[in-house]
Amino acid sequence: MSSEFNKAEESPGFMLWQVTNLWQKAIRNALEPFELTHPQFVLLFSCKWLNEHNDHTGITQVQLAQHAQMDVNVTSQVLRTLEKKGYLERRPHPTDARANIISVTKAGDAVASQAVKAVEMEDRAFFSGLGHEIKDLNRLLRQLARR
Repeated sequence: MSSEFNKAEESPGFMLWQVTNLWQKAIRNALEPFELTHPQFVLLFSCKWLNEHNDHTGITQVQLAQHAQMDVNVTSQVLRTLEKKGYLERRPHPTDARANIISVTKAGDAVASQAVKAVEMEDRAFFSGLGHEIKDLNRLLRQLARR
């Protein structure tokens, strides 16, 4: 078997795979007390954040999926689970009969507000070894995300 790399650590894809798995494990542990999966947290907090920071009629499922870079069908499944937990509500969009507006309930707001503190604390701990280079990592990740 041949590879352009002499060592696995030379492959950016493999290294991203390793780091992603380590980080996701840390985030799963941080979210465990809230009984949220990582996708549930991302969509719940994104919905909260987008509704607080946007000046329009509300967030749709498609907009939420685009923001999170998540498949629309997966987004729909996760939103159903969050709705069953009482964390989200859907109501008809005022101008688009095909869409629903997604909003966070009081219970969802409370759990999202607590969970984000745990996630951000875990992020700080996980990435602390980078020091000031964290800004470079964020810049590079934004560059990759725009592709």
